[in-house]
Amino acid sequence: MNPSVLLSLMATVLVTAEGNDGDWCKAIPWDIGTVPTDAESPWLQSLRFGGYIHLQSAAVNGRAGGRDFSYGRGLDVRRSRLTMKGKALNALSWSVHANMSEDDGRTGGGVEFDYFGLFTAYATLDLNALLPDNPLDTFSVSYGKRKLTELNEEDETSINSILTVERSSLSSFVVPFRAATGTTGAWMTMGRGRDEVTLGVFSTDTTPEFGTWDDGTLLIGSWEHDFSTALGLEEALLSIGGGIQDVKAGDEVYSPWEWVFTPWFRITEGRWQWHFSAAVGELEGPAATTGGSFYGACLMPVYWLVEDRLQLVFRYEFMNSDAPFGVQLRSRYAREAGRPQNEAIPSLATGRGDFHQAAYTGLVWWVCPKHLSVLGGVEWEQLTSRSTNVYRGTTLWLSTRVIF
Repeated sequence: MNPSVLLSLMATVLVTAEGNDGDWCKAIPWDIGTVPTDAESPWLQSLRFGGYIHLQSAAVNGRAGGRDFSYGRGLDVRRSRLTMKGKALNALSWSVHANMSEDDGRTGGGVEFDYFGLFTAYATLDLNALLPDNPLDTFSVSYGKRKLTELNEEDETSINSILTVERSSLSSFVVPFRAATGTTGAWMTMGRGRDEVTLGVFSTDTTPEFGTWDDGTLLIGSWEHDFSTALGLEEALLSIGGGIQDVKAGDEVYSPWEWVFTPWFRITEGRWQWHFSAAVGELEGPAATTGGSFYGACLMPVYWLVEDRLQLVFRYEFMNSDAPFGVQLRSRYAREAGRPQNEAIPSLATGRGDFHQAAYTGLVWWVCPKHLSVLGGVEWEQLTSRSTNVYRGTTLWLSTRVIF
């Protein structure tokens, strides 16, 4: 960019910031995609177009395959998506997130920006609007594709709001997800007072758009209860959930479990937040060495160093399985390092063992709250199989997220 143009843009932002109490974030039209609508209209109550882009870099240093290695990604376009949300007829709402980039840096390629399928896309019908005399406070049915957020607290949080650069391996291991696309299905949500129940049936097909029902079937259910009033806390949410998969040979298995039980809770009070997720289940692996039972847990305390601006995050997780290769490391860049075109360590690229643990410490700087954040952290990980080291190493993380 021409230096004079850059200086001109900086001057414009500074001048605009002077008219917004010195806050240059207010000078940026974050809501530019909001279409003017009338909330009282019987036809269209809201419509908003938006998007987000997440940029990451990482450096991994560790030991695997009997040798030390170092691997790094200077810039990774982790995700870029266009979004559309709206509500019509006072009863029908929808949400669409479309994948708009593909980064092949892990294989030595570049970044291509284009449409690459739907990440999530679903519609929800508010049955309370159609049946106003029913005893439920929340009553809806939905169809489309989404992540099964009922199975893990980290996944219940939007990707734009998570407090670590990447979600934990436990989260990625438990929640069905593949090929940058969510899970197609139908679900119902019912709530009254401080309780909410969700039941759903989903396909394990991984089509980039809407999946077919020719593959396996996955059932999920969850019960959430708000304990905040009873405990006198700002937030205290408990969820008890789980899922069952009907998986046959040739099905595109989203997650490796046959059944899973997944309780989690989240507590907020003052400057503190506490996040906890656990899982126990039975694995349906392709071989005896990847099957058997497993369990794991993740604890993440968070503290506001500067209210609304700077957070300190710590996370510890572990997974354990009966089978020697029952659990899998989901660390994005550590497994990338093992690929043939990088460090060529097959055991690391596969990332399987019977015990995994990781500890993460980092900061989240909300440059413009809800719209622009910078995250940095360091994570130590260990993966073993029958007490033999598969991988042990440290990843340095840096991420920038922009949300419109």
